Amino acid sequence: MQNHSTMNRTIDLENATEALETLSAQHRQSIHLSCSAGFSTEQVADLLGVPVDVAEARLDDGLRQLRAALRVAA
Repeated sequence: MQNHSTMNRTIDLENATEALETLSAQHRQSIHLSCSAGFSTEQVADLLGVPVDVAEARLDDGLRQLRAALRVAA
């Protein structure tokens, strides 16, 4: 049996997909490369051909927007 806090943290796949679709392609790509594919920020920057600070900003902004979109969808 799950406790109440665990159940509140469960994300519906449909909500997650909809939340990801609210992001720009640049933000989705940065999040995918870092979170799903496991690349470091430096590697993400190299793969995207951007400076490290730009890759960091895209990842930070994208994750912030994703968290906000998930709160709205919940």
